[in-house]
Order: sequence, then structure tokens, then C-alpha cells
Amino acid sequence: MTPEAFIEAARGWLGVPWRHLGRTRGGVDCIGLVILAAGGAGLSIADPAPYARQPQEAALLRGALAHGRRVPEARPGDVLIFRMGLFGGHVGIATSHRAYHCPGVLHAYAPHKHVVEQPIDAEFQRALLAVIRVTEG
Repeated sequence: MTPEAFIEAARGWLGVPWRHLGRTRGGVDCIGLVILAAGGAGLSIADPAPYARQPQEAALLRGALAHGRRVPEARPGDVLIFRMGLFGGHVGIATSHRAYHCPGVLHAYAPHKHVVEQPIDAEFQRALLAVIRVTEG
């Protein structure tokens, strides 16, 4: 799976409503978006559902590491794990934001109620817990 294919597959979900445990165009959550975009780009990632909306200690990081390797800096196509409290509880896909030409994140984000691509601002940068490379190239 190339980073470009992963990002383009994820961008195909822009605007889809956020729904916890969602795996359809009727609603998708952050983990579902990563799983479905990866599948659309040719990489099968095991679905960890069901899971709680609250972070489950380091389970999200362990699950992501089963499909890639941790790297020190993000590049487009990497999976980003963000801290919620002490542990990882949110994931997104690193992008180069098309409109703002800066590092971005594509994610199903409950506060925005749908899949969005947005610049990585200072708040997201502080919350970044890990970068996982799941793509080739």
C-alpha cells in the first residue's frame, strides 16, 4: 500500500458522519476510517471492535504496532495516535493538507461530527502520542 493510495482512499470518506463503531458510509469512527481506507488501498487491518469510547490503556498503540512500526516523525500516509488523558484514544492519517499546504490530519472526529481533513494545530501536536508507518514508499 502506498501512502498516496491510503490518503486518497481516506479522502473518499470526507464528510461521512462520525459514529462510534461505524464501518459504513452512514457513519464511521476514527478507527473505522483507518481500517476502511487501508482496505480500499489494499491493506487488510484487523478490526478491534467492539471497544469502548474511552481509551483502553495502551491497547490502541499495541494494535497499531501490529500493522506497522513506530517512527519518530510523521510523513503523509502515517497513522497518528493522539492522547486522550494518559493513553491513546484517537487516530488519524497524516496528510499534506491540500488547501493550506501544511501538515494535516484526516480523521473521523467526534467534535466535528464527521470525517474531516484539517491542519495539525498546536493542540493536536501536543496530543500526538505516536506515529505508526503502515505504508510502503
